[in-house]
Amino acid sequence: MDLFIWLFLLIVFLCWLSGWVVSARFRTVPKLAPGAPKPFVKVSVIIPARDEEENLGRLLPSLEEQDFTAHEIIVVNDQSTDNTAGLASENGARVINGEALPSGWYGKPWACQQGADAATGDWLLFLDADTVLEPGGLLRIAELSSDPASVHSICPYHRVENGYEQLSAFFNVIMILGMNAFTLKGSKAERVGLFGQALFISREQYDRVEGHKPVKQEVLENFHLSRFLTAAGYTCRCYLGRGTIWMRMFPTHLGDLVAGWSKGFVSGADNTPKSALIGISIWLSGLIMSVVALTFIPLASGAALLGILGLYLLGVIQSLYLFKNAGSFWIAGAIFFPIGLAFYQGVFFRALRRRKEGGAVQWKGRDVT
Repeated sequence: MDLFIWLFLLIVFLCWLSGWVVSARFRTVPKLAPGAPKPFVKVSVIIPARDEEENLGRLLPSLEEQDFTAHEIIVVNDQSTDNTAGLASENGARVINGEALPSGWYGKPWACQQGADAATGDWLLFLDADTVLEPGGLLRIAELSSDPASVHSICPYHRVENGYEQLSAFFNVIMILGMNAFTLKGSKAERVGLFGQALFISREQYDRVEGHKPVKQEVLENFHLSRFLTAAGYTCRCYLGRGTIWMRMFPTHLGDLVAGWSKGFVSGADNTPKSALIGISIWLSGLIMSVVALTFIPLASGAALLGILGLYLLGVIQSLYLFKNAGSFWIAGAIFFPIGLAFYQGVFFRALRRRKEGGAVQWKGRDVT
């Protein structure tokens, strides 16, 4: 029995190592050197907003407090039913009342396209309304324009407060790893994706791929847009947002969290490069197996018992590292990672089943199936 346990633990350990392979090159947006001149670039900030009155109350003031001034701030009021337009105007943004959704378009790509059509800057910074810029964050992003051969995207640091929000941990981490940008190969990996929450792209790059038109009916438009940009010869670069930009995704209730992650994760799995998907799957399998190994405790001798407990501890340490890079997740979430992992699996397979059965997935009153 001990031999079987040790073989099982060896497999778990190898799976654990795969988690480090897919996360080997975590990086944040570089800081400017002390005394370095500010970049001379016109940045148009474009914010698609549908019923985002509360979120804009945080994002727009953070933009106004930056030590780098945006060329313009455009809020595309996407058929909102609240005071999104009024609040945006009060905070000095240029408000564009979005036109009705044309046939064949999803809401966010259409809003982004309208904002880009109205923008006059050299570079376009698309921001989700639930993001907030840290002090100096816009300057750090603007400095990325010094690399005009690349398109840049940032995954905001996820600030979580309520207990149920801790259940986003695995979704956050897998979203980050699914970009395939943080493996040992870095930006040279195949089919590197782009984060949709904060996308920094030059006007030249955007126009060359015809903007959001090629991805007009995609839930994860950023994932698909990266393919067109790569085909056009640009490098897709991804960063983690800690110190630059943060987000609060689902502050209302658990139902929003489930709906929000459901709308994109099945599609994301479909479009994740095979190498990244395999690496993530092996890592998750190892975590599951480390939990299964706990059931062997009554059958294990001293050394095997220590091996079982040691591998679970390694899973905790790895989870803590990944969670803390993604957001302000509690240490308890890493210690009891099987709870978050089971929740992730449940939501993912529920969404997968609903899609196979033809069930609709709704987000903000629109069908995004």
